[in-house]
Amino acid sequence: MSKIEQLLLLILDRAHKAGTKDLSKFQLFKIAYLLQVISLKYAGTFLIPDIIFVRDKNGPISVNIYSAIEKLICRGYVKKEVIENKEYGYPRDAHSLAKKIPKLSFSLGETIFLDNFLAKLLPLTQKKLKNLVYKTEPMRAIIREEKGVEVKKGAVLDFTSVIVDSDVVESYSDLS
Repeated sequence: MSKIEQLLLLILDRAHKAGTKDLSKFQLFKIAYLLQVISLKYAGTFLIPDIIFVRDKNGPISVNIYSAIEKLICRGYVKKEVIENKEYGYPRDAHSLAKKIPKLSFSLGETIFLDNFLAKLLPLTQKKLKNLVYKTEPMRAIIREEKGVEVKKGAVLDFTSVIVDSDVVESYSDLS
């Protein structure tokens, strides 16, 4: 099982344990994106090096995550239910765990790191997640490029603008 699939299972597992029965694709994208930014900022390395995020109308999305979700659904780990969303006006895909997750290959340090930040991210509303995402360096950089023009849908987000907190990196050194 890929690290991306494991990350999605861990996010859904922690959401379930926190009392959230399902997460939308929007939430999965934004939480995974924020974990990547946080990991780079505080550990100096990506949590999952092979996730590529691109600009979309409502922030970053990832083909890697789309693919991983579909694989998890096919393998029976995740179930997807389409739910009417009266607030938004469009139905949303609700993702939840369909069965117990297997043992994941995250190290103890990675698990502590993930649990710490997931505890802060999972309670946030979709609006608050979006606001947090838009405050990150990669999103601010692409928004600056878009000034006066259309959203650069599909443009790969550049994480080199993330400022690494070297004082904290050593605390999370077993992430690499």
